[in-house]
Amino acid sequence: MYLIRIVNKFYALVLASCLSCTIKKEHQIPKLVVLISVDQMRGDYMSRYRSDFNGGLKYLAENGQSFLNTHHNHANTSTAPGHATIATGCHPSNNGITNNSIYYRNTQKSHYSILDTSINFVGITNCTLPKSSAKNLLKPSIGDIVKSYNPKSKSYSVSLKDRASILMGGHDANRAFWFDATSTQMVSTDYYAEPFPDWVKNYLGKEVMADDVAMGWLLHPKIRTTYDLYIDSIYQENGFFKPKFPHNLTHSTNQNDKDVGNFLWNTPFGDHFVLKFAMKLIENENLGISNHTDVLTVGLSAADYIGHGFGPDSYEVADYYYKLDQYLLEFINYLNKKIGQENYILTLTSDHGVAPFPELTHHHESQGERISQQKFQQDIDSIDATIQRELNLNEPSIIAASGYRGVEPNFKVISNPDIDSVKLVNHIQKHLKNLDYIQETVSFIDINNPSCNKLFIEKMRNSYNPNYGYFIKIIGKKNYLIGYKYNGTTHGSPLCYDTHVPLLFLGTNIQSRQVKDTAYTVDIAPTLLDYIGIEYDRIFDGNKLNLILK
Repeated sequence: MYLIRIVNKFYALVLASCLSCTIKKEHQIPKLVVLISVDQMRGDYMSRYRSDFNGGLKYLAENGQSFLNTHHNHANTSTAPGHATIATGCHPSNNGITNNSIYYRNTQKSHYSILDTSINFVGITNCTLPKSSAKNLLKPSIGDIVKSYNPKSKSYSVSLKDRASILMGGHDANRAFWFDATSTQMVSTDYYAEPFPDWVKNYLGKEVMADDVAMGWLLHPKIRTTYDLYIDSIYQENGFFKPKFPHNLTHSTNQNDKDVGNFLWNTPFGDHFVLKFAMKLIENENLGISNHTDVLTVGLSAADYIGHGFGPDSYEVADYYYKLDQYLLEFINYLNKKIGQENYILTLTSDHGVAPFPELTHHHESQGERISQQKFQQDIDSIDATIQRELNLNEPSIIAASGYRGVEPNFKVISNPDIDSVKLVNHIQKHLKNLDYIQETVSFIDINNPSCNKLFIEKMRNSYNPNYGYFIKIIGKKNYLIGYKYNGTTHGSPLCYDTHVPLLFLGTNIQSRQVKDTAYTVDIAPTLLDYIGIEYDRIFDGNKLNLILK
């Protein structure tokens, strides 16, 4: 770990020297940057639920600058690349984090993208969570850049998910925290040099959120009267809880999974705990009170678990955002009182969106279908058998297939002098396109062909790493879930419902307005750095947005 510290410090010094930072004098420089990512928050949720908001989301909408047409400009819309992109201002192809799990062609195995077996947990005994760190992140986070400019600045990150906290925190965070369901404590590792705070050991979710856990997750009456019951509580809503409210520990679908920690993971109360922890972090670590800029990144991950289980058209998702509206008001009021409105900038966005339940798409005047894993595998096997006949092969042409990750050809067959990799890949793509639920396929050959103009090719290139990932990427038709389980929904495609996310900036001198111009999540980091007065040599894939000031 000592070697890692040396490398990180050298990295920070090099970065600081190349940035040539100066302070601009256009407005008062904030003492605290707060960057919040609500996991799986689609871009249409702010308008869909706005009539129900009377708290923090309403405050952000009325007082902040909102970029209504914000998208992730990469294809693999999952948690790890989404948060890495938000924090670094660089596409996954450049920041090193192209998916949650990475397929390695040389071993034909997948591994967690932030796995780091060299680190150890601190502040807790017997933690069984995966050992993870930011070592595979190739670009500095916004907190890294701020700290490289001023060593007195502090940077902290917190989330239920390790990959959200770690990747937004970056390499040189004072500390990143994430949630251990077994102990209900926020945990961290020796990847970070700062001593683990004693107060964190006693700040337990099961105690802080005890009243909410005891009461259970109840549907607010306003939500019940606002939304159509007919499209809710279908049998495909069968995740951690059974389909219908109320949701409490006794209603868990898994008889062996009834502990408080997992209850928090799957209810709005988990994200309330994260926001409470963030306020405690500001208080105990003295963030935003000195004459330099500190950074706090916050990931709200329970939203993702709820969305996967119940879908975007459910009472549960509507109720989550009704409650989040109140939680964020509590958080903003705390910032206004503790830090002062003039002393912080708050940004809210998301790492990705989510697909609707195919069974409910007729309510949106469109069609969709859930393609089972069995059906998908049968189709892949049929394609493989056809290609073996066409190319006179004695072994499979496909060695792996996943509805969202794609298809991996068996390149061993190109030892045949009549077959090359291009011919093999073209045959597989041709037959995949004949499936009635696939609209496009993009291979690494396509990505490296400058003249290729296939659908979503730019997003594919922005998710590309030549060493990782299945060689052929599948893009399903709209509202189709391919190779997914019989219940719930997911994300991970370059389709609009997965790429479209909210983006709001709140600052005392930022005009309240709605901007319809297209923006991208790679624009967030350069925009925030520009706002806090750090000028830099260009190192981003994104551009600074034109925040209209008062």
